[in-house]
Amino acid sequence: MDKKIGLVDQVKLESKFLTREVTISIYLPKEYTDLYKHHVVIAFDGRDFFQFGQIHRAYEKLRSTEQLERAIIVGVHYEDVEGRRTEFHPDGSRRKEMSQFVVKELIPYIDGNYSTLKVGNARILAGDSLAASISLLTGLKYPHHFSQLALFSPMINDTVIEAFEDCTSKELLNIKHYIGKEEDHFKLISGDMADFLTPNREFSEILKSSDVTYDFEELDGGHTWKTWKPKLEDMLRYFLSQQNQKNLI
Repeated sequence: MDKKIGLVDQVKLESKFLTREVTISIYLPKEYTDLYKHHVVIAFDGRDFFQFGQIHRAYEKLRSTEQLERAIIVGVHYEDVEGRRTEFHPDGSRRKEMSQFVVKELIPYIDGNYSTLKVGNARILAGDSLAASISLLTGLKYPHHFSQLALFSPMINDTVIEAFEDCTSKELLNIKHYIGKEEDHFKLISGDMADFLTPNREFSEILKSSDVTYDFEELDGGHTWKTWKPKLEDMLRYFLSQQNQKNLI
């Protein structure tokens, strides 16, 4: 296949689990070569991570000074607002199918077409808001496939807490968790008001007392990319810095 180096390329994968065509963005860094194995960053809300977060530029900036291990970045797109809720919300009717798509269809495609490290601790699931919730729930269900989780202001409810309690391999997980201090009262797309700060703080206490490798940070700001974007470099360093990776792979 034709590999587009240094560009955000789009492919469409037909999913039997989601019974739809899923749009995927793939970024192969400027120095990508099949001669080296790469970590894989998978971002739900992929379009937002590339357009609003500019995650590929953050990666190149840090990689240019040799701060990071080699990685490729993959974005999973949602169809529309309702589809996002159906597939990303903890109680969404197709949330489990989205996790199955990533594990059983997306990963085999990525590993089959690119030079990757085919182990759970070389794969990072990232997401914002509901996309962070599906990242977390996918990692809890499949910790041997994905043990590195980057959560930007996830939606936390009883379903998430129950999934965490049911996970029997918590010790495999490494979670970086961010929440904005102004997320105690904000308007959702639906028009309803929400408080993400309180349940995220409560969830952080559960994680701190568990076997999970965990880092929690409260940010100045609200439930927007203005708050999250400045932390993308921090997130990439946390999971991909050469110092942190010495004993993982």
